[in-house]
Amino acid sequence: MTSYPSYNNETSGLEVARTFSAQANGKTVLITGVSPGGIGDALARAFAYGGASIIIITGRNDERLAEETASLRTTYPSTSFRPLKLSLDSLEATSASANELIGDDSIPQIDIIIANAGFHSFATQRTVTADGLESHFGANYLAHFYLISLLLPKLRASIKSNASTPGATRIITMSSMATHVSPIRFSDWNFEGKPLAENENPNWAFLKNIGIDEHEGYDGNVAYAQSKTAKVLLALELSKRLSSEGIFSFAVNPGVVMSTAAINNLPKLPEKLREGLLSVSATKNIDQGCATAIVAALDPKLTPGAGIFLADCQFAEAPSWATHAESAERLWELSEGLLKEKLGA
Repeated sequence: MTSYPSYNNETSGLEVARTFSAQANGKTVLITGVSPGGIGDALARAFAYGGASIIIITGRNDERLAEETASLRTTYPSTSFRPLKLSLDSLEATSASANELIGDDSIPQIDIIIANAGFHSFATQRTVTADGLESHFGANYLAHFYLISLLLPKLRASIKSNASTPGATRIITMSSMATHVSPIRFSDWNFEGKPLAENENPNWAFLKNIGIDEHEGYDGNVAYAQSKTAKVLLALELSKRLSSEGIFSFAVNPGVVMSTAAINNLPKLPEKLREGLLSVSATKNIDQGCATAIVAALDPKLTPGAGIFLADCQFAEAPSWATHAESAERLWELSEGLLKEKLGA
């Protein structure tokens, strides 16, 4: 159970940050995927409102990153905002960004990582990253896996300064209700048309409810869903490997959030799909959309034994394929193998 069972889908991130200001105060937080009008923007503002000392914000676009940094600094002058260009569609670029932080002596530790960045393509044509990985799997999941792995020394430095509060150092992965759509397709994780095991097929019943009929071939919605399931399994495996050191990890479903990107893209979708997506749950603004991640990052009552997945500011049930310990370990091994194959890492 969380500290505040009354928190729900209408709770705002600013309210949560105010409640847990003692936990936010003085913290160094890294948030991936921060741009104007997005969940990342709301996360940065909530942590600053709560008293975080340093907030590292990442983005792909230099101009938008500069715009976001200037806006945040104006609103929260007492917080230090550190922009970091991060291109998650390239493992080499991800490594370069991580190494930039590792070499920055002004940031001796990172207390909280929010793996927020991600994209959702509704396309029927498969695209790949610079490393030949299906784009959702590569950018939404594997690059975050790599980034977190590289930044473990900064997280472990945080453990020492938070020694009196085990679990104050946290890794939060941003998942989605899309976890209900697809397990990890270990037989064909890269969507190359290989035969799937029976338990790796998409949940076509769920997709049909939102206007997507069963079909053959690539589907961006299924690829997106796999990447979001991967982020829950990542949190599960991180928890298993790191909680004994004092690093806790949780995955969150932010809900259907009306970010700037969502507002711009929804009208472009087929009417049946658009109506289906909006019917799944009540929509949220970005401040409400960031609230669950703030709870996951700051609530001192949360422990790995209590659960791994949160939605609407409370622990929630995820599909069994997203919380299966053997799948989490298998995905970790697959991820390490891919890094070795692509980078010799």
